[in-house]
Amino acid sequence: MDFVGAACLSAAILSLGLAVPGSATRQQSHHWIARLVAHHQQRLAEARISGNPRTYLAISVIGPAVLFGIGWLQSPVLAAFAGAGGLLLPRFYLAWLVHAQACRSEAEAPRLLQALLAGLTGGSTYLDALRQARLTCSDPLIQEDLDFVVQRFLLDAPLHESLREVRARTTTRNLGLIWETLTICAENHLPTQAARSLFFELSTTIQFNVQLANEVRARSSGQQAQIWMLAVIVPGMYLYLRLTSPQLLSVLDETMLGRFVLLPLAAVLQVAGIALSLRIARFEA
Repeated sequence: MDFVGAACLSAAILSLGLAVPGSATRQQSHHWIARLVAHHQQRLAEARISGNPRTYLAISVIGPAVLFGIGWLQSPVLAAFAGAGGLLLPRFYLAWLVHAQACRSEAEAPRLLQALLAGLTGGSTYLDALRQARLTCSDPLIQEDLDFVVQRFLLDAPLHESLREVRARTTTRNLGLIWETLTICAENHLPTQAARSLFFELSTTIQFNVQLANEVRARSSGQQAQIWMLAVIVPGMYLYLRLTSPQLLSVLDETMLGRFVLLPLAAVLQVAGIALSLRIARFEA
């Protein structure tokens, strides 16, 4: 009986020792998944996509695996490219969508600021200024944000909390400054005349940012044209040699090293070089 009791006690201690790290590991995995879901939820909100972040996370995990399996039926190199494409393309598309929409909204920031300045003149309230800005602005995303703030305020939600939510999904500088200043004014219950003075000072800063961005964009447009010209030269030389002297490229066609290493590596370096060059030449105001 003593032997059975000792064996049972040892099994219980061993089970407890195995259960504690497993519970901690499960908690860490749940915390990691929750962080991923929150990140994808923020990115979908920035892109103004009304989707389920858990579904997007599942697709972003399962999609590359499925494409990798399909590509494996042909060759390992195709499987690697298919898996990488399934992993990166949805993220690149979402990032491009966020950037394109943010640029359109950023161009509307000076008009939004002037509309708020005009609305705060003559003793008008913050609600009147927001409504007038809603009628003046033509960007659909800014109109959606203004509708959200006005409707939440009519439902007795604090104005600064709604403005803070809008500021959280704004990624550009000038538009973010406008929402942040409006949030500070509403949270501290500043009079409209004091808020108008703050926005008048802010208009000088935004005007300087816009002028600086236009100047740098004009200077960097030549660099971007050179980047695209150099990007076309390398594939053009390859096609020219392929058509005129295909025997010079026999090492790429007839050897395993050329087909599975040199040619894919050249394509990856070409794309990476273009992306890095455009990233360096791009300026964000």
